[in-house]
Amino acid sequence: MTSIVKSRSALVWFLCSALLLSLGIGGGGVKAEGAVAKAGFHPVKAKKMVKLMGRGTNLGNTFEGNWNSQSFGDVKAAVDAFIAAGYTNIRIPVNWGGRGSKYPSTADESGNFSASDPNVATVKQLVDYVLKDVNAERKKDGQKPVILILNTHHEEWAMNAVQGEPAFETNMQRLETIWTGIADLFKDAPETLVFELFNEPHLSMNTGAAAKASVIELNKRAYAAIRSFTVDGRQPHAYRNLIFGGYNYNSGWGLYDTYRNPLDLPGEGEDRYVIGTYHSYFQNLADHLKRVDDVKREFADVHGIPVYLGEFGYEHRGVITDTLLDAYSQIANKAVAEGFAFSVWDDNGWYQIYNRSTGQFNALKDQVLQPGS
Repeated sequence: MTSIVKSRSALVWFLCSALLLSLGIGGGGVKAEGAVAKAGFHPVKAKKMVKLMGRGTNLGNTFEGNWNSQSFGDVKAAVDAFIAAGYTNIRIPVNWGGRGSKYPSTADESGNFSASDPNVATVKQLVDYVLKDVNAERKKDGQKPVILILNTHHEEWAMNAVQGEPAFETNMQRLETIWTGIADLFKDAPETLVFELFNEPHLSMNTGAAAKASVIELNKRAYAAIRSFTVDGRQPHAYRNLIFGGYNYNSGWGLYDTYRNPLDLPGEGEDRYVIGTYHSYFQNLADHLKRVDDVKREFADVHGIPVYLGEFGYEHRGVITDTLLDAYSQIANKAVAEGFAFSVWDDNGWYQIYNRSTGQFNALKDQVLQPGS
């Protein structure tokens, strides 16, 4: 009888252990990365990813606005120029759900879109070109890969209500559907594609307790939609790096004030593949530099989560002064010195660094890319 009991106990222990492992809660609560990632996807933890990202730029006012050409040939030419100049990350703002009559929606009111929609097809073609063709050549040459950051940008429909209002839940379901569509579109993308959950929450979500709670929920819903996306029995984005920001237009203060409690973080402080972000558009250089210190002290050091300065700059409208050059240099070098990655804002307009018509950079390029310049 004793031997039978021992045998049954051993069998129960084995089955329970197997179940725990299959659920990803055995062995310290970490899933086996190979069980969810496709061959060719190599998980890179957030701190290392931020180092790879380094110094970058934005492909501004292109797929989230209508200032610049959205044809693949024109956009490719700009991206090729950015990469040749030495930028190691490119942020691609994309508007999916519409921004009023001036910016028509790609997705329908429920958040569904087609991979054949013109902008969607071009974005996909661009991402594939950089992450497959360009990075394959860079690898042969011993260069580190270019990292692309893709987001949901100017989704103003998602910010017209706060948590607790009926429209908020409708908005969140729509955002989840959009991210599910993006997750499917890029299900085979390598780890060098990073997703940014949402750009600059504001309007009804600007400041205050309700706004803070709403942005926390918004980021958690987008995070869960991406992480849980499953195709062919695998979760291709379970270890993709995800970027999130705080309320008040992704301000530095908004980032650390939104996330005082680690349980409010996407992944509740346990996910090593998440990156915090903020934007910096102060008029005074001292304020830019102070915010780097504040975000490092109040967010990065507190949570052990690396930081990405997703946008910064001054509206110069083509007037390049020595003061402006010095400011761009100091902001970029300060961010890198504190361990942040960055993407300077370049919209080919008021914040222009690269002129897409002439194919020429202005002097701000070197100030951003060359340490100590």
